[in-house]
Amino acid sequence: MEVNLKIKEIIDREDKRPSAIADKAGIRRDVFSRILNLKRVVYADEVLPICRALGCTVDELFEKGA
Repeated sequence: MEVNLKIKEIIDREDKRPSAIADKAGIRRDVFSRILNLKRVVYADEVLPICRALGCTVDELFEKGA
């Protein structure tokens, strides 16, 4: 679930709207909300679309916190 927390961290840091990220990534808003609330894991096929929507790399998404 660290990836979920990283997604939330990037959204907060970049002051982005979760609904806009979900739409851009092609993920239903309710599903994306469950991801952000740690109620659902991120599936492998969702990683790249989420990264593109966030404007980050896959490496950044999986990077451990400092």
